[in-house]
Parts: sequence; structure tokens; C-alpha cells
Amino acid sequence: MESMVTQTLDFMRDERSVEPVRLVDVMALLESLQTDYQDTGHAVGIEGAIARTVSCRPQALRRWLANVVDNAIRYGGVATVGVEDGAEHIAIRVLDRGPGIPAEDIERAFEPFVRGEGSRSRETGGTGLGLGIARNIARGHGGELSLRNRSEGGLEATLSLPQIGS
Repeated sequence: MESMVTQTLDFMRDERSVEPVRLVDVMALLESLQTDYQDTGHAVGIEGAIARTVSCRPQALRRWLANVVDNAIRYGGVATVGVEDGAEHIAIRVLDRGPGIPAEDIERAFEPFVRGEGSRSRETGGTGLGLGIARNIARGHGGELSLRNRSEGGLEATLSLPQIGS
């Protein structure tokens, strides 16, 4: 219950007003997160690189990553984080090997309390707020979060952020 209340408050709170924007080494953030997951026995791979620092809210970005990677691990067993350093934007893609989401339910997955599986078990599902929080974080950075089913199976969650940094 405490987790659900905390996540509900996070969903409703405007994180832009609490955490200052600063230049962040996104690769260091990703590698730190990767180590945390590996320490708990979960496989998280990183492909690609972002060569420059990025202007963002680091705790919010880490929260975005954790929400999306948690889903990838929960539904697909492993997560691969792909990064792309473009001239106008950066993209962070989290790929899994799970069942994906029916195409007609993809937008609905961002709604509060919508979960990817029907049971009420905390062992098999979360509170249904993670993707909504993740989308709010993306939009709070001037970016967007999108989901798509992969042709080879699984889901791809893509965070696209405007390239502001050094």
C-alpha cells in the first residue's frame, strides 16, 4: 500500500518544480543503473553511446529508466538499453523479449492504474503507474515516450529528448 501511495503521489506531482536541470553524463547514469540491476541478478545490456553531457533532471531520468527497465525485466526477463546520440535529439530505447502489448492497448498502457497483466499479485505486476510516470518525466524534459511492439517479439520503449548539452 505504501508503494502505491508513493507512486500515486509521484504521478501527480510536477517533478519539474522539485529537481533542478543540470548537465549529466547519461552513459555514467546508464552504467550505474546497469550495475545496480546486475547486483540483484538481472541482466541489463547497453548498446550504443552518447558522447556528450545532456541537460536534464538526473533523478527524474533515472526514475524513467528504472520504471521502463523494471517493466522490461518483469515481462521479458532481460532488458537491453540502446542509446543514440543524434544532432537534434538523443534517444534511449529499452527493449525486452516479453509478449508485447496488443496494438489497441498501447496508448491505454500510459493511463493510471492500467497494468500489463490482469492479476492483483504484487509478484507479477506493479501498481499500473510506472508508464504514466515515465511519460510525465519524458514530457517534463521536452521529450516524448513511445511504445511499439518489435517484429521479432517484445516491446520497445523509446525516450526521445531534445539535444541540449555540451
